[in-house]
Amino acid sequence: MRNYNIIIRNMTIHKINFYLNSLKDAPEHQKMRTYIERLTQMQQAFMEIIPPQLAKPCSLGRLSNGRLTILVSNGAIAAKLKQILPSLLLNFQNKGYVEITAIQITVQANYHTYREEKSSHKKPEIGQNGIKSLSKFATNLPTSPLKNAIKTMLKSRSNSFK
Repeated sequence: MRNYNIIIRNMTIHKINFYLNSLKDAPEHQKMRTYIERLTQMQQAFMEIIPPQLAKPCSLGRLSNGRLTILVSNGAIAAKLKQILPSLLLNFQNKGYVEITAIQITVQANYHTYREEKSSHKKPEIGQNGIKSLSKFATNLPTSPLKNAIKTMLKSRSNSFK
């Protein structure tokens, strides 16, 4: 699970969903998929609970033994969150997340700055020759998560041209 945490921190939600969808039929990945889906649901609930001015520089980290970690970009945001921790915990529990019994605030400097810079870049385009090559490559692959991922990517590319 530790390696998955490193990978997940470096991907956007869209990339995570792309990889999870390609792995959904693999039984060895079900535990990870369930954990990530639950964390994604909690992140959405967190964005509804938290005051809007605090939402952008925060994201959820790990949930372990009832302790939810909230990652923040600086100490000022951490201090503000610590002031509202009791109500934050109560709001989570009222939304059905009774497994959360404690919340820990962790400052992770430059995490959000890096993420915002990377997300502002334009998505690279694949030319017609690249699409044809990938399609041919996927056709020749045996059934596998890689083949499913390539087909999903090609399908989403063709849908975006319509």
